[in-house]
Amino acid sequence: MDAAMIARVLWLRRVLRGRERWSRAQLQDHQQQELARLRHHATSRSPFYQRFHQGLQDRPLAELPVLTKATLLQHFDQLTTDPTLRLDDLEAYMAGLAGDERFAGRYWVSSTSGSSGRKAIIPSDAHEWAMILASYARANQWAGINAGLLHRVRMAVVSSTAPWHQSALRHVSATRRHGHA
Repeated sequence: MDAAMIARVLWLRRVLRGRERWSRAQLQDHQQQELARLRHHATSRSPFYQRFHQGLQDRPLAELPVLTKATLLQHFDQLTTDPTLRLDDLEAYMAGLAGDERFAGRYWVSSTSGSSGRKAIIPSDAHEWAMILASYARANQWAGINAGLLHRVRMAVVSSTAPWHQSALRHVSATRRHGHA
């Protein structure tokens, strides 16, 4: 794992830990701001969301239509906010995945197991991937495992052998192996 990713994960872990002490009002305010930012991003960059939420931009989240995995996968290419992400390309990439190379040099790609009938494909950019790792590290801290650059901890992690599974992606296991999260 590169030094920039380690630094980003450690910083995000600290940010997330600080939020644990927020008041209910602070948390609700943050959630509303992030939801507004997310909804604006989705409706301004995704042709699918422009149609799916048409006329609903100011409605509460609970009043929006439910997006099922089947609908997500059926409309993936129109749903994504990055036009370089195409479901067929991601599936082909995952079928040939052998190491920790990123899709288009930018995305870590993982998948669900497909137990409901079809695998969901989840591309994550560097910020999103760092947030995933920081979230794992936060859960470890709750369990009393306080790993860091100056405090290495030995631990075992049970991971999948499927190269597309999130636990098998090298950056998750390498982070754990080196005690950096």
